[in-house]
Amino acid sequence: MPKLKDIAERVGVSISTVSRAISNDTNRPVNEGTKRKIREAALELGYILEEPSKSIGKDNTSAKRIACIVPQILMDDHPYFSQVLTGFHVKMTELGLPPAIVRTCEELSDTERIKMMLQETGTQGIVAISWYDEKLFELLEQENITVLGVSLNDERLTVPVVDCDRIFSARTAVRHLIEQGHTRIGFIGGPAYSEQIESEERYVGYKFAMLEANLNLNEHWIINTNWNVNLSYSRLTDLLTETPKSDWPTAIFCASDMLAIPAMRAVVEQNGRIPQDIAFVGMDNISMAQYTTPPLTSVQVPKYEIGKVAAQLINDYLEGRYSSLHKVLLPSTLIVRESSVYDRTNRTND
Repeated sequence: MPKLKDIAERVGVSISTVSRAISNDTNRPVNEGTKRKIREAALELGYILEEPSKSIGKDNTSAKRIACIVPQILMDDHPYFSQVLTGFHVKMTELGLPPAIVRTCEELSDTERIKMMLQETGTQGIVAISWYDEKLFELLEQENITVLGVSLNDERLTVPVVDCDRIFSARTAVRHLIEQGHTRIGFIGGPAYSEQIESEERYVGYKFAMLEANLNLNEHWIINTNWNVNLSYSRLTDLLTETPKSDWPTAIFCASDMLAIPAMRAVVEQNGRIPQDIAFVGMDNISMAQYTTPPLTSVQVPKYEIGKVAAQLINDYLEGRYSSLHKVLLPSTLIVRESSVYDRTNRTND
């Protein structure tokens, strides 16, 4: 089945614009010319459109309107979140539901904007994809709006979430590096929603595996990038240039492949070899991971399935099939490639 991304590429607009056009979103409408092109492209690609006569408004209690809220930076063609959104939209169609309303958190940055969106769309459930705002979540609770999180990677949050088990996944990744003989293992990641890296689930898994193996955590090898890929490159470059090669970490676990790829470049540019000098394991297993040099070992996260489960779960809850929502964690798998596997018996600086 064609995806919203396919329609967006055919017309030359964003996925957000396609979603708004197909769902007849009146809160931020698409101009009629663009909407016509989008609908024509959808029909040409075989995308099943909901007929206007069958649209479900806020006064029709036979079905529930669901909205997705996601940061703009993750909205269009992000190698991880585009797959989550695709899975979500596919499941909505399979359930016979109208297309989800899609908003960026930047568009709904205050209470008045949230309230306006709820009033104009009749939204009863929100899937918050990598977005958390304590004040606005409290407002949604007061308005009796069901909120389900996706990729809210903060162990301190009590919001029901659909995701993979990121603590276990990170622990598995670091254990793999330990099994390869590494004892000096660094971490590249970012903070949780509490703005503390210590409560971010992948860091927790990294720390757990290190302490479990009685290995020291060297604070100089723990790099907080604030989830900025440019900082992954520049901060690791700084570390490598300011440190004798004999004192480099011999392996690094990166909290995402998007952070691992620029970090690998930093090593190569400092005349380091992967994995001989520094081994790498990433997370998410985005499609690009298999094409890095060398190919990147990564944790396979079921991105598409996470989106589908989130759609199913929130719809079932709104339809009264569950009395409450809880955290649902899908399994992950470590995909081992050349970036982390090397015969270390001849290594001289261990």
